[in-house]
Amino acid sequence: MVHNPSSTARQFQSAALLLLASLTACGVTSDKMVAMQATDTDDGALNPGDDTPPTESDTGGSDTVLEDDAQIATSHLPTDMACGEVTQVAIAVRNTGSAIWTRDAGYKLGTVDDDDPFYNRDTRVWLPDGDVVASGEVWTFEFELQAPATAGLYTTDWQMVHENVRWFGETTVHEINVECTGDSAPAGPPNLDTVIWLHADVSDWSETGVLSSVYVSGDQFCLDYDKADVWPIYESDGTEVVGNPWIFIWQDETWYAGTWEWLRPGQICKAIDTVAGATIKVAPFEEDSGWVPTSGQTYWFMVSGLARWSERTVEERTNLVSFVWP
Repeated sequence: MVHNPSSTARQFQSAALLLLASLTACGVTSDKMVAMQATDTDDGALNPGDDTPPTESDTGGSDTVLEDDAQIATSHLPTDMACGEVTQVAIAVRNTGSAIWTRDAGYKLGTVDDDDPFYNRDTRVWLPDGDVVASGEVWTFEFELQAPATAGLYTTDWQMVHENVRWFGETTVHEINVECTGDSAPAGPPNLDTVIWLHADVSDWSETGVLSSVYVSGDQFCLDYDKADVWPIYESDGTEVVGNPWIFIWQDETWYAGTWEWLRPGQICKAIDTVAGATIKVAPFEEDSGWVPTSGQTYWFMVSGLARWSERTVEERTNLVSFVWP
């Protein structure tokens, strides 16, 4: 049978008019009919002919890569340490951002909140000069941790930092139990009134100087104090000196204090092997005692005006600073 196109069109038009009249009689407005027409199908797909581009939620999220981002690949840190113990650790970090990490660009591994009980040097572990960590690559930061001098459960946590820009990426958090064994020194500085002074008793000397730090630099042991160019100079056998460094040693439940060298004008460092009984020279740390500092043991240090023998310049001293022997 051959259909007449014009007749078919008129039939569809009549049916549409009848449907429209029925919907109107039921109270359905033209606005509602438009809305019904625009409604998506049940399976969530857009109606045919709808060319609106999909949103991120339609496609399941964005694939945008952040400029600075990182994942902790692995971390090798101890769960237990002895007081003052030094140990080598490693944290491997994957660059999941788009930026390239270099030392010059300021990418570093940092101690969270710029503070860590096991790492007091710089609060940062730097990339070596010239090394490049591209997106997708893993870099392993290797460095030393030193346990506190007091027993307890401590947390060490680390995250990548783009210096002066942002902290970014995952954080690695570890708890380390620190235990003190043997003849460990009590916490806190020695009470100068109960110290056994092996040289001059300087407990009542004025604390006018500031000893800001004590550290090892190569084969040198350094006491960074602010009177090195201030205290008067005394000349002995052609050598100019201004003061003496002190070490406080906990032994047999007692603090002993002794000097071991002289400091020249402007000098803050002495050879590390001079910190020994061979230079203290007073019992129980006399020259033949063979005493040397014990690794992991806490000692306290101070600098004073001349106090080793009978010579005096000023009766002044610095504060005390603790140091765990490496």
